[in-house]
Amino acid sequence: RAIRAPLKLARYYSSRGTIFGLSSGSGKCGVAVIRVSGDASSDVVQRKTSSVKLPAARQAVLRRILHSRTAETIDRGLVLWFPGPHSFTGEDCVEFHVHGGAAVVSAMYDSLGSIDGVRLAEPGEFTKRAFYAGKMDLTEVEGLADLIEAETEAQRK
Repeated sequence: RAIRAPLKLARYYSSRGTIFGLSSGSGKCGVAVIRVSGDASSDVVQRKTSSVKLPAARQAVLRRILHSRTAETIDRGLVLWFPGPHSFTGEDCVEFHVHGGAAVVSAMYDSLGSIDGVRLAEPGEFTKRAFYAGKMDLTEVEGLADLIEAETEAQRK
């Protein structure tokens, strides 16, 4: 039987604020995926896009992505909305798929970090929230960590 998080801990971790972080690999790339998870995710979508309407669940929409403080356009990218509890973390989540240059990612981080109640995720925090929400068991968490660290075909399997 797989180990699941106790319900008391799930309540504690689900109320720890809204977090953001790079879900794709770091470094120069064509597309960077920046994930936001927590109660303020819907507010983040509305503040960072030129539309007050949330996208349909799990459907990518092209939006102009704005800086939260200056309203300057950072990029045009895809926005995906994942309402809780039907998301990776079990919380409301949004993903911004933007161009992967360092300047774009840095501007996204600066913008997201300027929103009250939204902070940079600690390493592994999205997975931790998924575990405490009962979305993953301990075996799945360990398997994901192994897959992320895999460097050879044998390790991947």
